[in-house]
Amino acid sequence: MPAVLREIRRVARGILGSDAYDVYLHHHAVTGCRHEPLSEREFWRRRYDEQGRRPEGRCC
Repeated sequence: MPAVLREIRRVARGILGSDAYDVYLHHHAVTGCRHEPLSEREFWRRRYDEQGRRPEGRCC
């Protein structure tokens, strides 16, 4: 049962986008970026700023 709950949580985080920082860190590690990854706070700040500049993906 715990494995099923973990999978449900993983899928829900993916749908809601709350796993975006984890995905960013994984991409950063895999691609071998030379610079340090953004802090979680800076990552979310930039993400929300970008959403504010490009609102076409939102419903409102």
